[in-house]
Amino acid sequence: MPVSEGPKLNLPRTLVFALGSVALGIGLLVLVVWLAGSGDVQFKLGDDTFGAGQAEARAETIARDRAPILFSSLSRSRPIYLQHLGDDPAAGWYAIDARSPSDPSGCQAGLTWDSTAQQFVDACAPNNVFPPDGEGLLQYGVTVDANGDLQVDLNQA
Repeated sequence: MPVSEGPKLNLPRTLVFALGSVALGIGLLVLVVWLAGSGDVQFKLGDDTFGAGQAEARAETIARDRAPILFSSLSRSRPIYLQHLGDDPAAGWYAIDARSPSDPSGCQAGLTWDSTAQQFVDACAPNNVFPPDGEGLLQYGVTVDANGDLQVDLNQA
């Protein structure tokens, strides 16, 4: 029974392929780094909006507890308070940045809600207080869609 030889290695072709692949990889890497540094490419992670639930149910919870709802951020970079003022669940919504306005990145306690005084308090500077609508604080747009769901625009400041 004849034994066949395996495929023969064509050394020049293999070297050209290997060097071409390495050059292409380095070229792509340089292109990505250049584009990232030029500001022309933007990386966008996550959604533009946050679905905060049914407006009517959230309004009832806020009214019952006499406190806004705190939504903690998984990365601790953008926790928000969802506040509702008034009787109409389709209006009167506020999404307020829950980080400390005096030290947003360094203060872990952030913004707190004082139920007795019905106001926000900067836990890192307790003399700084803010009204229930969050006036003077970083806020995000809130809309109620056709289904009665709350949508918070996290990229609008």
